[in-house]
Amino acid sequence: MDKTIADRLKEARNKVGMYQEDAARCMQMSRPTLSAIESGKRAVTAEEIRDFSSLYHVSSNWLLYGDNHEETAKIQRLGKYYQLFSKLNGSEQNEVISYMEQMLSK
Repeated sequence: MDKTIADRLKEARNKVGMYQEDAARCMQMSRPTLSAIESGKRAVTAEEIRDFSSLYHVSSNWLLYGDNHEETAKIQRLGKYYQLFSKLNGSEQNEVISYMEQMLSK
């Protein structure tokens, strides 16, 4: 069975270990809206595809058209990072974010 955009969005979210509520908050939409998108009941805009690809660290091309082994490996790696990050307490998370911001500004 060919996967739809909705299927790939749900797969990407699950592989990074993110709950619908967290993803919806990051996307600035309600959880029911995200649920409707992931179930194929609501279309996804081009802007949303761009934002989802950034949030899940996958290419827009993969979300739109499908299978890419590199993307799958990247999603799995990101999921492991997210799971480790979510186990940290608030001050530890802030320290990691601060470090990441420093690295990105170089």
